[in-house]
Amino acid sequence: MFRLALSGREDEFDGEGQALTASARALDEFRSAVFMAGDLADEAKGAAVAMYPGEGDSEPQSGAVTAGGVAEKLRFVTPSNPNQAELEHAMAEVIGGAVYWQPPHGADHIAAEPKMREALRPFAEVLIGTGLLDAWSRPLDTENQWALAWDDEEHRGGLPAMFTHPTGPINQAESRPAISLADLFSPADGDGVKLPWGLDEWLGHVLTTETQYRHNLANDPNDELSGEWWSTPPDGLWTSTSTWPGQTLIGVELVEDDFGLERARACRLRLRPEARIAEIRWPEDWAQLCRRFPLDVTAQRRYVWFETTGRKGRWVIPDWSRVAEDFDGVHVSLAGYLRTAGSVVEVGDHSLVEASPTLPTIGNTDERTASLMAGWHPDMTFWLNDVVDTVTEVVEWVYDNDADAWQQTPTQ
Repeated sequence: MFRLALSGREDEFDGEGQALTASARALDEFRSAVFMAGDLADEAKGAAVAMYPGEGDSEPQSGAVTAGGVAEKLRFVTPSNPNQAELEHAMAEVIGGAVYWQPPHGADHIAAEPKMREALRPFAEVLIGTGLLDAWSRPLDTENQWALAWDDEEHRGGLPAMFTHPTGPINQAESRPAISLADLFSPADGDGVKLPWGLDEWLGHVLTTETQYRHNLANDPNDELSGEWWSTPPDGLWTSTSTWPGQTLIGVELVEDDFGLERARACRLRLRPEARIAEIRWPEDWAQLCRRFPLDVTAQRRYVWFETTGRKGRWVIPDWSRVAEDFDGVHVSLAGYLRTAGSVVEVGDHSLVEASPTLPTIGNTDERTASLMAGWHPDMTFWLNDVVDTVTEVVEWVYDNDADAWQQTPTQ
């Protein structure tokens, strides 16, 4: 919402970016206040900030621009009806800049202030009135799921990629071999295909890591051990995403901490109809998975999750090896991501985590158990069991810098 409020109609600004209307001038003042308040907030936290005041202006002092002042500027900006393209662009900017594993930037603090949230209410009401968000909480569309494989030259070695199959529909009647999960991973030194962990190997790794971190914290309870951030299943599973109304893959546009990927291949999946889906639409959905299948990660997540949440205490994540007994896939909807990602999810009391003398407790901020949905992307589904029947189509996507958009390449 904050990102949409910062946007404006291009026809209200000239070629030099100068405001042509009263509404545009109000927006300009709001933008300046946001950037100034954000920089001052970063500077107050000790960050190195370079400010460049306009001609005749002096550099503002700490506290000169507050969240309340920024909110007051926003009240003079008239909300406009965003279209689908503007909404997608705003979401891409927000998700691409999402770095939940580190302390929030100054502008993020400003956006979270109660006065700013209240000033954003008219913009939210306008957006809801457009109906563009109606589909964001819907269940998984099993007929429109695409497995995504990044195909950039610099990232092929470390990310799933499929190089050999031509684009276009796949005729299932042909003798050509079906595409398997192994086809989405790069060869390992010319010696076949090396697949990442399965669920059992992942569980063993988490348990071993927790033991190691507890041992280290027992030797030095104040040691700031930064563990793994993610709470996703292992990478060696099928994952998929759906499409926007214009058929662009949501997964190529909405990437957390986007680092400039520009090529991708997508495989359309045919799923078995009996697939059982766990839907994450609200934080409570994530909490229920954690209550039913708790996996204690208190020691290994203690510091890395404290950095962004300010919380120290018992942490759990879903044990995906046990979730797979009841569900074949876990889908985080667009709304579920926005409501849940990066926020502390209250799970329950201390009884969820087995009492142990090795459990770190020094400096705890509360005695309850919580979780964090970390490392997921919007509209992402992890497939925990073998429910992918086949691949029916292969499509290549390329980012067009001139158009500032992802484009589908012609079929080979």
